Formats: sequence, structure tokens, C-alpha cells
Amino acid sequence: MAALALLAGAEGRRIAVLGDMLELGTDGAAHHAGLAAAIEAAKADLVFLNGTEMQALWGRPAGVAARRLGADLCRTCPKLAAALKLGDTVLVKGSLGSKMAVIVDALKARGA
Repeated sequence: MAALALLAGAEGRRIAVLGDMLELGTDGAAHHAGLAAAIEAAKADLVFLNGTEMQALWGRPAGVAARRLGADLCRTCPKLAAALKLGDTVLVKGSLGSKMAVIVDALKARGA
């Protein structure tokens, strides 16, 4: 994923917040599982996963701390906010239908 490649060049901790990519159709699980290599290449320090398709990534890659966000993004925004530190770079990515804009709006509201 090109967005994860951009994260690789970031300074400080690299945090990926990933939601389901709903447009992938019947091969969605395989494509989601395939993100493991891109996450490793991005040297992500922390990965937040949201949605049923992202379950294919749970536990991979082994060297990355991962947390499940769950279905209710409004409840999990505080968990993400609590994990952030000054100097972190945060990538938020997912289909419009996975409602990741809730995360972006919450980060903007706190001045991140």
C-alpha cells in the first residue's frame, strides 16, 4: 500500500490506524493479510486495526504492537489518543464505508 510506504519515511514513532478496505470484493481477506509486509516495511511501531476484514492481519507482523479498535470508532478514539506521544506520525487509512473519518476528526479536534 502506497500510504504505508509514505509512513516509512516519517520521523518519530510510526502509527498506522487501518480500517477495512471494502472495495476489494471476494479477495478482501487475502489483500488485507497481504498488508503485513507493507506494515513491516513501514517500520510501524503501533498498529490499530478496525473491522472484520482487518482480522486477517491480527497477529501479523509479529514484531508490531497491534490493537483492535472494534466496531464503535467513537468509543475507541480516546484509546488512540491515549497512546499518542509528541512527535508521533499517524497514518489513518480505510474505505470511506469503514468510517475512518471519525478517527481523523477526533485527531483534528485534539490538535494532533
